[in-house]
Amino acid sequence: MKKIIAGLTLAAMTAFAMPNNEGDLVLIAKMAEKKAVVLATMELSGDKKNHFGTLYDEYQGKMAEIVTKKLDIIAEYAKHYQNLDNKTASSLMKKWASVQEEALKLQETYAKKFEKFLSPVEVLRYMQIENRFKIAREFSVAQLVPLASPKAK
Repeated sequence: MKKIIAGLTLAAMTAFAMPNNEGDLVLIAKMAEKKAVVLATMELSGDKKNHFGTLYDEYQGKMAEIVTKKLDIIAEYAKHYQNLDNKTASSLMKKWASVQEEALKLQETYAKKFEKFLSPVEVLRYMQIENRFKIAREFSVAQLVPLASPKAK
């Protein structure tokens, strides 16, 4: 479990660094692949596409910071999940809810920014695309994270 959490945390951290090794290059390639899929699926052209790409990169950078916070919470959970007390469980739930709220606020903020040059339908389409990627990522993580076990008495 610790290796999995360490790998997830390392992957998130490398999103902010220049490529130093093969793992970094793979992550950067995956991010570029995602952007290419998003751009193709959005079916934008010209200035709209360029403006979207710039704002997309800004949004992804800020969302990556939030994903890193989530991974930090998962790493903290990994330390305690086999012998979890109520205080730690409550703290983890509060942290998780706070980060979830932060992600929602960021999404709302950027939806408004996108609406300055995209129609509401186009913004909705983009948010749907992002949601599909998010669901896939969260499903992968959920498969790796075991359920909590109460502290032994």
